[in-house]
Amino acid sequence: MLGDMLRSERERQGLSIRDIEKGTSIRALYIESIEAGDYSQLPGEVYTKGFIRNYANFLKMDADAMVKHYMEENHPEKAAQQEAAAQQAATETAKKVEKEPAFSTGSDFRERVEKSHKNQNLLLIAVLVLVVAAGAFYLLNSDSKPAAKSPAPAQTSSQQAKAPASEQSEKKAEAPKKAEGVEVVAKVTDACWTQVKADGKTVYEGTLQKGKTETWKAKEKLVIVAGNAGAVELKINGKDSGKMGAQGQVAEKIYTPEGETSAANQSKKDSKK
Repeated sequence: MLGDMLRSERERQGLSIRDIEKGTSIRALYIESIEAGDYSQLPGEVYTKGFIRNYANFLKMDADAMVKHYMEENHPEKAAQQEAAAQQAATETAKKVEKEPAFSTGSDFRERVEKSHKNQNLLLIAVLVLVVAAGAFYLLNSDSKPAAKSPAPAQTSSQQAKAPASEQSEKKAEAPKKAEGVEVVAKVTDACWTQVKADGKTVYEGTLQKGKTETWKAKEKLVIVAGNAGAVELKINGKDSGKMGAQGQVAEKIYTPEGETSAANQSKKDSKK
């Protein structure tokens, strides 16, 4: 059982639950629940896997293997699907490697290079012919053209005075540009498990260590989940936003080009699309 494996390794290293809580910023209640296999006490599936990964990393265990144990014990069908997908990906990669190289022999490569050079020479000759023809056409036509008309009279002083005013009115009429995308800079002051999704795609999931600074970008929506919200300070599009929450608190923040929004407001926007 996963919980027994983690507890046995912790005890082997002579560590208490309080030691784990201090080193990972995971609440003691959650650590006890993981070791007991009672995942109902944890805030959700994403957090559960993140806590297990963080706990295993702290004990210097194979975090991926621990998460796999969790899935096999609690979601065997999903675990089987993931394993099948991994095997299929490995098979496809092996097939690609077994394919013949683009050039089977040195002579084949040489023939292709020579053919490419011939094509380039032909193209260059064609371009030169076109340039010469265009020049000759221009010279012949320029001799037959009548003299250019005298330039139009300059604008009057009143017309010149009106021009800047019209330009200013056009500038005022321009609508303010909408912010393009959202950029979040996170500075970590203590170890914190974090998950980041940009436009629905997970771009980061793991434990950020103390002193680490990360930058994430999205076009429409950036979702950040932190297992220790008090340890993460954010800048949103260059503006300080402060800490995500209190020390040891699990927090989820959603940011769009317009600024921070709640999950309820975001779901309303998504439903209107």
